[in-house]
Amino acid sequence: MRKTFDAQLKELSDELVNMAASAEDAIDTVTRSLGHGGAASARDAMELTRSMDESEREIENRCFRLLLQQQPVARDLRTVSACLKMVTDLQRIGDQCANIAELSLLWSGVRSVAGDLAPIYAMSQKAAIMVKRSIHAYANRDLRDAWEVIALDDEVDELFQRSRRELVELLVDKREEADRAIDLIIIAKYLERIADHAVNIARWAIYCVTGELVGDEEGGNPEDTTSQR
Repeated sequence: MRKTFDAQLKELSDELVNMAASAEDAIDTVTRSLGHGGAASARDAMELTRSMDESEREIENRCFRLLLQQQPVARDLRTVSACLKMVTDLQRIGDQCANIAELSLLWSGVRSVAGDLAPIYAMSQKAAIMVKRSIHAYANRDLRDAWEVIALDDEVDELFQRSRRELVELLVDKREEADRAIDLIIIAKYLERIADHAVNIARWAIYCVTGELVGDEEGGNPEDTTSQR
């Protein structure tokens, strides 16, 4: 019985890792869509997010079956419960990527993009790394990776503030670029939220190992996923 349950937990972990890989791909793909001729990349990103929706349903069903059939306790219960929380954050990362893709499609055929995209590209790269490390922390019970993800969030926040300042200046200096500058501010905010969801995942990974919820005193509450949507 224990061997069967361990195998089921491994399958659940593998599916979560695969969904996180899709999230990472979606972040990279949607970032490419912000460049010239990015309509194809935007559509690819949206397709990835649709596959993530399917993964979310499958993972949730697996979790509920394990809870009902195996009635896990202690660490096993923490593992399944945390998985239910993490899959919600991954799905919302997909939502943020889909939102960015929709904005990117509005720029289809436009040769130039308003503002300096360097901070946004940097935010995207760090957010993708955070998603990958947070799930690695869960799958491998790696507390160091989890805490590194939480630390990286400060860097993403700093990049967001830099990007917003530069784009606000653009709004003032070049009124004709206002619409796209506003879109870029929104995109930067979506990327900041993706990083926040990765932090949530890292905190649930810590919970799996320690049984303790890392809360507001460490920079946020892992229970608070609704406010990040």
